[in-house]
Amino acid sequence: MNFGIVLTTLIVLLTMTGCDPQVNVAGAYFPAWLLAGLIGVAAFWVFHLIFLRLRIIPYFVPISLVYVALYIALTCGAWLLFFAAR
Repeated sequence: MNFGIVLTTLIVLLTMTGCDPQVNVAGAYFPAWLLAGLIGVAAFWVFHLIFLRLRIIPYFVPISLVYVALYIALTCGAWLLFFAAR
């Protein structure tokens, strides 16, 4: 791999670390992606309970892929809803 491309990519990634929004929780600053992940877990748990109530879990053929995709969709949705630049 070309050393110039690797160095340029590394510099760009290191300078973008300050672009992450910070959330103040009880006086401590947390990255917003962490809060979006926690919201995604809570929403995932609610959806899992709904799936249990409706008894549709046996229809999720690769259940691990369905659950991972659901978690990622909920986390990204929380990020877009609460932290996306307007």
